[in-house]
Amino acid sequence: METKIKAYAFKLLSKRDYFSEEMRKALLKKGFSEDKVDRVVNYLIKEGYINDSKLIERIKEKALEKGKSPLYLKKKLYEKGVKADVNFSFEEELKSALNLLRNKYKKEKSYPEIVKFLKYRGFSYSVIQEACEIFLKEEE
Repeated sequence: METKIKAYAFKLLSKRDYFSEEMRKALLKKGFSEDKVDRVVNYLIKEGYINDSKLIERIKEKALEKGKSPLYLKKKLYEKGVKADVNFSFEEELKSALNLLRNKYKKEKSYPEIVKFLKYRGFSYSVIQEACEIFLKEEE
């Protein structure tokens, strides 16, 4: 019976990466018993097919490139059932805010508009100030 569970788990993993909790929920939803699901998930973790910390790092890198804030990332991980404390350094958060501003604003904007824009997207105020200064100097 565990071979069916493993086969289904590998089928899911062939399409995308899963967090251990996501995989557990998907297997339980399919109707497999809880103890067998736990054994299969532990096997997948032990063999390296599921690695929550590496997946968190990849998602964090994508969020930085897209200009997402730490609050956005925490919300996304929470929705997936991951209870990880993901922290951006000041430089990472600044880089993310600047990426967002460079992609969003093609024409001249004022300081208050930029502050409001970044504030609503969950960036810290110190990062907002620094990003505004750098972005406005770049436009000159």
